[in-house]
This record gives sequence, structure tokens and C-alpha cells, in this order.
Amino acid sequence: MSALAWDWLAPLLATDAPVLPQAGLVEVNLSLGWSVVLAWLGAWGVARWTSRPGVQAGVALLLALWAWLPGAFTPDYWLGLAFQAPSLVTTLLCAGLLWDRLARTPAHGPQPARRSALALAVLGVGAGWALLADTFARLPVPLYDLGFSPLATALVLLAAALPWVLWRDGRRPWLVPLAVLVFAVLRLPSGNVWDAVLDPWLWLVLHGYLLRAIRRRT
Repeated sequence: MSALAWDWLAPLLATDAPVLPQAGLVEVNLSLGWSVVLAWLGAWGVARWTSRPGVQAGVALLLALWAWLPGAFTPDYWLGLAFQAPSLVTTLLCAGLLWDRLARTPAHGPQPARRSALALAVLGVGAGWALLADTFARLPVPLYDLGFSPLATALVLLAAALPWVLWRDGRRPWLVPLAVLVFAVLRLPSGNVWDAVLDPWLWLVLHGYLLRAIRRRT
């Protein structure tokens, strides 16, 4: 690589001075993220017992408000200690699923997997395994540290937008690009783009999504 090309590329790969989110935004994002996730889990769990939307909405609202209470008696406090904040993709996904459940009748029966959703799931699973390998220092480059660089944000945005541009067949193909754009502005949740688009729980869910898609095809 020539010296001129490296001089142009080096600032895009720089990780020594990462842009971090404001402390107040971090606290708000922690409560907001877990309140949305808990609200969807509550509505989804209650739906197994009753189909009344009013009951589901009531449980979702109570759980969401519980996460905003101050002190150590709230679920977001302990969930934040154990898992930090959910990724922006998880928060947006749970918000969309909650809206579908409360605002209109969800589709029943198995739904065919969309190509854009499958592509994003494959990218998410692959990125998770690469980050896991990086945790054990099995990669030649520090992949997680590169998530603080401007170039990583641009590449993740490009990878997330490609399925949307190519197929546009998902229900929310804009969800992951939107999460990256929110990260670019607010730097939530940690200043690292990997934390904005992926978290351990979402990574496990993506494995289940892919396995279910494979099972339906076979």
C-alpha cells in the first residue's frame, strides 16, 4: 500500500480517539431499550393465555413503566449489570413486533422467510462468530476495536442496506440501516457500531431464525 493511500485510509481506521455517547444518553438508552424489550416479552407471554389486546397492552405498559423507576428495584438495573443495554436493532425490532401485536392482528401460521431477512440473519450470525473469535484473539485484526472507527460504521451501513436495495421483500428492511444511522448520530449504546447492531441475545435468536428457515425448506 502506497504512503498516499495509507495517509487517506488511516483516519478512517483510527480507534485511538473514539466518539462516545453522552452519559445521560447512555442511561436513557438503557432504560428505553429494556423497557421496550420487556414490554414485548410481556405482551408475547400474555398472548399465550389470552387473545384480548387490552390485557396484553396493560401488561406491556406496566413492564415498560417498571423499567423507568429509579433505584435498584427495577429490571433494567440488573439487566444492565448483566448484559448492558440491548442493541439498537433489538430495541427497534421489539418495538415493531409490539406494534404489530397491539395495533393489528398478527399473521398466524408459518411465514415464509424473506430473502432480505435471511441475508441480514446470515450477516448477523457470521459477524457474531467473528466477534466471538476476536474475543479469544483468534483473528489477525482486532475486529471489535475496529467498530470504533468511522470506516466500520460505513461498511456496516453498506452491508445492512444491500439486502434492502436488492430485494425490498422484508416487512422492515430499513430497520438495521436505521439503527446504524441512529448510532452515527448519537453513538449509542457504547460508541462501537457492533454493539448497535448486535447483542448476544439477538445473535442467538438469529441462529434460531436460520435453523427454522432451513427446516422449512427441507
